[in-house]
Amino acid sequence: MEHVYDLIIIGGGPAGISASIFAARQKLDFLVISKNFGGLANFIPDIETYLGYHYVSGYELVKKFKEHV
Repeated sequence: MEHVYDLIIIGGGPAGISASIFAARQKLDFLVISKNFGGLANFIPDIETYLGYHYVSGYELVKKFKEHV
């Protein structure tokens, strides 16, 4: 039997994580396809002016994403 999702999210970077949080809030049946959680943000040493942060490392930002999810 084939499973039909309401939403399929391609990518586990910041946009994919945000999309999955909103999908969960709407109680959608969704699937996230990604090689890793956080995407390329994991490998960025310094991120300046990300929404809600003046300065954060990519590793710390992904850690915050995991806490939120």
